[in-house]
Parts: sequence; structure tokens; C-alpha cells
Amino acid sequence: MADWSNPSSLTSSSPAAGTDEAITKTNRVSSQLKAIYTENILPAEKRYRYDYFYESPFLTDVEFDAKPQVMLVGQYSVGKTSFIRYMLGRDFPGARIGPEPTTDRFTCLINGPEERTIPGNALSVHPDLPFRGLERFGVSFLSRFEGSQLPSSVLRSI
Repeated sequence: MADWSNPSSLTSSSPAAGTDEAITKTNRVSSQLKAIYTENILPAEKRYRYDYFYESPFLTDVEFDAKPQVMLVGQYSVGKTSFIRYMLGRDFPGARIGPEPTTDRFTCLINGPEERTIPGNALSVHPDLPFRGLERFGVSFLSRFEGSQLPSSVLRSI
């Protein structure tokens, strides 16, 4: 446990040790949240049929283990795609840039071994991705949602 009265105890002696410590703490918090959910909240959700009345599936380990996600929103032609290209240092599958509205969909960037575009309906049923809850928005939303998978050290590290 951290000694908050001693600021030097809150820092690590080496950057690698600090990273490992942060990962350990993050994993501990995540596993504790999963335990609280499965032991306390999930039984109440099942008892009162939360999934039926609110059209929201029960949470799975995938949702708890997923990395945080960032969403960029803005008017067309303000530089969202250009910003992502700059951050990645390269183009990504499905990226289109032009003076008129070119990106008419929601695109999720996913680190993966090969470059490909994944349709939204496939993302929403994939057991290893945290998009299962998007099914409730229907086919018209999922037809405008896609995944852009590419190998990227930036995506791997965030």
C-alpha cells in the first residue's frame, strides 16, 4: 500500500519498475471490479431481468479486460482522420480524406496482425472484442460502424 505521507514512496526507482507496478495495480483493480460485479451486481441483474427490460446484455470478462477507448467527434473536414493518421504515423484501412464529407461512419481502430476492415455486425458478435452491447442500436447503426484493424505499436500500447 502507498504511504501518502511520504511522497518518495509513491515513485519507483526505475521506469520499468513503475510500469510493472502500474500494470499490477491496474490488473488488481480490474479483477476486484469483476469480482464485485459477478458476486453482487450480476445476481441482481439476473433476478430482475435487467437484460430483458433494458435491452443490455450482461457484462463479460471482455468488457472488464478491454483497454479504455477514445472517441473523436466533430464536424466534417476538421481533421479527425488526419489527426489519427498523424498519431499512427500511417494510413489505416478505410481512411478517406477529402474536402467534402468522406467518413460517413463510425470507425474503431484495432491493433491486429493484418490490415483489414471488419463490418460492424461482425464486431458486435466477436467474442474477444468489447462491442457486444452495440447490437441493441440495430442494423442501421451497425451498418455505419466498422473496425479498421492494422498492426500498430501505438494501438498496442494504449
